[in-house]
Amino acid sequence: MRIKIRHDNTAGQGAGSVAMRDIFAGIGLSIAMFLALLFVPITGVGAGMIVPVPSLISVYRFGHPLGYAVPGGSAVVGGTLSLLWKAPQTLTYFLELLLLGTLLGTGMRKGWTVTRVVAEAVIKVFAFGALVFWLTHRHADGGLWGHLEDQLRVLIAAFLEQAHPEAVGGAPLPDEVNAWIALLARLFPGVAMGTTIVCAWLTLLLSRKLLMLRGIALPPWLPWALWNAPDHLVWGVIAAGFLVLTPSFGAKVVGANVLIALGAVYLLQGVAVTAYYFNRWRVPNLVQAFGYALIFLQQFVSLAVALMGFFDTWFDFRRMKNKADVPSAS
Repeated sequence: MRIKIRHDNTAGQGAGSVAMRDIFAGIGLSIAMFLALLFVPITGVGAGMIVPVPSLISVYRFGHPLGYAVPGGSAVVGGTLSLLWKAPQTLTYFLELLLLGTLLGTGMRKGWTVTRVVAEAVIKVFAFGALVFWLTHRHADGGLWGHLEDQLRVLIAAFLEQAHPEAVGGAPLPDEVNAWIALLARLFPGVAMGTTIVCAWLTLLLSRKLLMLRGIALPPWLPWALWNAPDHLVWGVIAAGFLVLTPSFGAKVVGANVLIALGAVYLLQGVAVTAYYFNRWRVPNLVQAFGYALIFLQQFVSLAVALMGFFDTWFDFRRMKNKADVPSAS
């Protein structure tokens, strides 16, 4: 479904100057985050939400061709810096985030529903990342999985060194960490998909707030607190659960990856349910912020909220009469 949306009018010298200023500011912010990724790897989580925002806003506001100056310019500058500092892996992650913002902005500009915007962007970004990884590492020693295990060891060691430099000091990883790396490597596709889903959702949320502050017209979506996942996804969860219970290790891995990816979807639905009751009960903003931080940072709370989102399909905690993901009439 498409909806005609009125975007920025950049006609005229003054408006054109403002557009160019915003485009250079968007490129500057994207490159600043790229440099943060290069020199402070622990910032990767924050970059996942911030880097796509300038590209999304630029594409949504200005369309083709002007709107693509931010992701295109950022990619060129980032690629140049990557060659200078020999950091191809950081560049790949950076390009994926730029692509995510571009696709989200394109979907918004076309007036798609929020579910379609996120789904199409996430699937295409995931496919791009998987293709690049396969082309780059298909001939690596130990095969793809062995190479991925080595990469995870490097990433975990870098993260621990950034977080606790005085405790790690270049020491080898603990045995219990090494024992989990082989399993984590095989669950990486589901983790990557789930992370991209959450990243896309948070990017949309932040971008919408910034666009509202600028007075830019938005797609007439339902409020975030009323969003729910398509009902048919529950069958994917049920099928994945059966695969996890089979004796085949390969089937278990496939089922676990699907559960992780769909778990991110139902985590977001659970967050929507939480937001609905926060608004209904007029919970203070500071308490809301603490609650959301707890949801995304505390794994047991995340699991409980994801289960609430999953069971919302049947129990309808918000008592919504129309559960279709369609734009509101207003």
